[in-house]
Amino acid sequence: MGFATGDRQRLLALDGLRAYAAIAVIFYHGILHFDEGLIQRALFKTFWEVTATDQWPKLWLSIFNGTAAVELFFLLSGCVLIRSLSDIGNPWRAGASFAVKRVFRIYPGLIACVLAAALLQAWPISWSEACANMALWSYAVIQPSWTLQVEMLAVPLMLLAGVFTLRWGMWGTLAVLVYTCIARKNPELLGVQLLSDYGYLFIFGALVPSGLGAFAAKLARPIGWALLLVAFLLLRQFVHGLELLTAALGFVLLALLYHDDRVASSPVLVSPLPAFLGRVSFGLYLWNVLFLNALHNVPPSWLPSDAVLAGILVSLVIIPPSVFLAAVSYRLIELPGIALGRKLSRAIVKGAPRLEAA
Repeated sequence: MGFATGDRQRLLALDGLRAYAAIAVIFYHGILHFDEGLIQRALFKTFWEVTATDQWPKLWLSIFNGTAAVELFFLLSGCVLIRSLSDIGNPWRAGASFAVKRVFRIYPGLIACVLAAALLQAWPISWSEACANMALWSYAVIQPSWTLQVEMLAVPLMLLAGVFTLRWGMWGTLAVLVYTCIARKNPELLGVQLLSDYGYLFIFGALVPSGLGAFAAKLARPIGWALLLVAFLLLRQFVHGLELLTAALGFVLLALLYHDDRVASSPVLVSPLPAFLGRVSFGLYLWNVLFLNALHNVPPSWLPSDAVLAGILVSLVIIPPSVFLAAVSYRLIELPGIALGRKLSRAIVKGAPRLEAA
């Protein structure tokens, strides 16, 4: 299906945000690579709880907030996927169509990256481990690929959201959101722990194109997207238990980018560099792991002793080759996979009615 110019601009702005999130994850993992103890000492504690010596790395882990970046990925997926859901008139054909598109979007690039990592890894990797990671049964080779496992687990959930949206509009989507929020404390409602932990983020994202998203954008205009982003990143660093509030802030942030043409035209988001990085962000998120793992072969004396400085320095070094591999993967592997997925999807649901996100 085609998009109007305004729709393309909105999606371009969301892609720009995705690019920054992918870059943030690289710095985040780079810092933690040099001091894994920060996971226990600082990562999941508030600023009030960490020691004075850990305040500095805590600050940088809050700026390059990998947790917030992953949440943004899921929110963005919910927003984009609810737009692309079509052919809901027949749920069986719709489910097959949607699943096929997701499989061919995610697996080709993932498989190529896992194969490369298995061949080049600094330590031996069994083919059973590699195959399990390719299938997303595990993520022992490319550890960040656990988020792709969540993306695939969310396929039936997004299909359900699409059916409810078609049937009852925004209220149907809200009903699914309530269900997923309850499932956070009752995992049996969704059956899989990872989906119970993160499924509500996809549904928050699915609300972005709705009338509620437009209303939230109207209220958020005086605040501005930059301040919303800061609050989304930092609020949880001062108070525990704000997951739903920060998810709501992420929803408002995306709604503002989606519905406000002025914000969606911000050069910070849609200039050529973030636009390009947004297009290749899927591969960038995966391929940097190869270079990060290669650090095991680098003598410690070559790098600063401070984990923050070493992590930032190394991240700056590995980003350019990671972008190159991501661009090659996008052009030669991901785009053909996307095209094939769309072709197969159209064959499955040819002639079925189209879903419009309410």
